[in-house]
Amino acid sequence: MTETAPDARTRPADIAPADLARDRFADLVRSVALGAVICGHWTMAAVSVDAGGALHVGNVLARARWAWPATWVLVLIGLFFLVGGFANATSLTRARARGLSSRAWVGRRLRGLFGPVVPFVVLVLAVVGIALLAGAPRGLTATVAVAVLMPLWFLAVYGVLVVLAPLGLRLDARWGWRVWIVMSVGAIAVDAVRIVTDVPWYGYLNYVLVWGLAQQLGFAYRDGRLTRVRAPALALWAAAGFGTMALLASTGEWSWSMVGLPGDRSPMNPPSTQALAHVWAQVPLALLARRALAGRLDGPRAAPLLDRVADASLRAFLWHLPLYVVVTALWFAAGWPFPEPASGVWWATRPVVLVVLGTLLVVLLGLPARLRRRRTPAA
Repeated sequence: MTETAPDARTRPADIAPADLARDRFADLVRSVALGAVICGHWTMAAVSVDAGGALHVGNVLARARWAWPATWVLVLIGLFFLVGGFANATSLTRARARGLSSRAWVGRRLRGLFGPVVPFVVLVLAVVGIALLAGAPRGLTATVAVAVLMPLWFLAVYGVLVVLAPLGLRLDARWGWRVWIVMSVGAIAVDAVRIVTDVPWYGYLNYVLVWGLAQQLGFAYRDGRLTRVRAPALALWAAAGFGTMALLASTGEWSWSMVGLPGDRSPMNPPSTQALAHVWAQVPLALLARRALAGRLDGPRAAPLLDRVADASLRAFLWHLPLYVVVTALWFAAGWPFPEPASGVWWATRPVVLVVLGTLLVVLLGLPARLRRRRTPAA
């Protein structure tokens, strides 16, 4: 594809992201997607203390079924992988222009992705070991450790998609939208086999097919094929996607909640037909948002803020659950009461909880920079 500068008559919404020095809408989507995960985890964690003084952790959605449809909009996993596809295509195209091979690019990309993750995992495992040696309850400690490390599946799947990106780009260049159809049909077939056999392992292929589809759509977003779709068509596309989700959920085979809950088949683990429809429903919504926001994200106030948030989003994602665990442990150790999950008091205190945790997370992420400034001698 030949990249040309947009002419003055081109509307911002119609400019292909590949023609921009930096696509801040992609930065915004990635930040919002990861931010939704962070706020979702902080909100869904239902911490309670039983009559014997033991601490329990559950999911508030198990008690608040009325909130399940909200997950259709607030869970943004597909958009994370959409922007991941955009970023992979952009990075690989630039690397090839510098003479770097696809294999070398994959190596660099994976090192950059997992470099911050390895010390994080080592630290979490070390803390878990110390807690067990200190006499912490094994069951609760294991639950907390799994909860802290489980979100890393995002990055594991993204790592697989990085490896597949060169092949995906070749397929996209040759077959275009036909690849989307094949992957969608394949994902439905895999889910059907999983349901008929009741063997969840078959569904694991959909981690590649469903989230890989989102990556392929990210390739089309980068070169402008998706951004040229007009608003009425996007609205119909979104309506069809959400209508399909409602139809699937109404059969009872797929859940109304996009968050997996005890006793229900998770629509995301492994990704189901419902997750596939979720991708198809949310992508046009994101494109509609781009049409509304195009040209407003590069201003002198918005751009620097968005750049800082985007650059910190992965670190925030890594550390948000350890922060929650520490704050909860301190609260429990102090003997302060926890509101009954899903009660009126519990919901009324959620905004306060989010503000306090968000402030602490910002302070935590800023500590390394402040420590470096203190250690650097004045000129």
